Amino acid sequence: MQKIKTFLIIFIGAFIGSNLRYGESLLLKSSNGFPYGTLVANLSGALVLPFLIHYLQDRYHLSSKIILALSTGLLGSYTTFSTFTADTYRLYQSGSWMMLIIYLTITIIGGFICALLGNYWAATRAFIDYAGRRNN
Repeated sequence: MQKIKTFLIIFIGAFIGSNLRYGESLLLKSSNGFPYGTLVANLSGALVLPFLIHYLQDRYHLSSKIILALSTGLLGSYTTFSTFTADTYRLYQSGSWMMLIIYLTITIIGGFICALLGNYWAATRAFIDYAGRRNN
């Protein structure tokens, strides 16, 4: 029964994340074929995941099920390596070399920078919370 509950929690998170991702792809559809939707989803996910894991979980004492729903479910379906790969291949196939290089560079280096910023954001918030508790 416990595994079924865990599955359902991840399923609900994935349902929300995949629909957010789809809505974003509709909003950010470009006429030149550059995959802005995938780029924004992957970069924002890289920013939010470390914040979720390193700050929200500790600050609000979130259960492992909630973290699983938010990280594996919601963010796992919102960000998408398979679409990144398909977009990369599509740019390669069409010979759009400049867009391909820009997309790969922004996604890989930008994703790493966003993850660093997410960790920094979490550490900063934790420090502010700690300093606030000490002063009270």
